[in-house]
Amino acid sequence: MKTSIATVSISGEFPEKLAAIAKAGFTGVEIFENDFLTYDASPRQVAALVRDHGLEVTLFQPFRDFEGMPEPMRARGFERAKRKFDVMGELGTDLMLICSNVSPFAVGGIDRLASAPSIYGFPLNASG
Repeated sequence: MKTSIATVSISGEFPEKLAAIAKAGFTGVEIFENDFLTYDASPRQVAALVRDHGLEVTLFQPFRDFEGMPEPMRARGFERAKRKFDVMGELGTDLMLICSNVSPFAVGGIDRLASAPSIYGFPLNASG
């Protein structure tokens, strides 16, 4: 069985977090973006450091303010996602945590969502 924990759950600098995660017996690590951004290394170097600790990158998080956005914010969100996917590929993971959107611009609630299918570019079907 795989076990994984987010770097945001552990205190310390990024390498210390990885050491603690490995020592605790986890097999994977969910890299919190701020830990990644504040550690001065490329995605490939981070992936190598993770592997050096006997771990694998299981997830990259978080991706914020994505779902339910109107244009042009929707298009910008997809461009951000593409860049994140590139980073994730270098980190060796294909899984991203997407947070609920709390932006005041987001389409909220099922009623508003169902009344605005053009935002998503495909028809919404309430019956599934």
